[in-house]
Amino acid sequence: MGQIIEVKTTKVNKTLIFDLNRSVSGQEGMTFNNISEASLIPDVSGQLALKLFQQIDDIDTIFIQSNMVTINFQRNIGNDTSHVENTLQNFFIFYGEEE
Repeated sequence: MGQIIEVKTTKVNKTLIFDLNRSVSGQEGMTFNNISEASLIPDVSGQLALKLFQQIDDIDTIFIQSNMVTINFQRNIGNDTSHVENTLQNFFIFYGEEE
């Protein structure tokens, strides 16, 4: 249940910028510096940041503003951004298709 989020990815050095087809926060934006900060915010942006910190290694900071998610990494992660994209795309999926 839920819909897959469409993601457009831009990579600049150690930063990934994701343009989503729906909002995940308000217009003011919020920066998350670690998993403990993300765990204290019960809204959608906090839950998304928490999930990203839990599933992706080497994240330095996450900035979420409206439909934009910017992730700064501690190292260059190369060209394979599929794991991060998959986490974002499936964020609103509550359970998979029944067989």
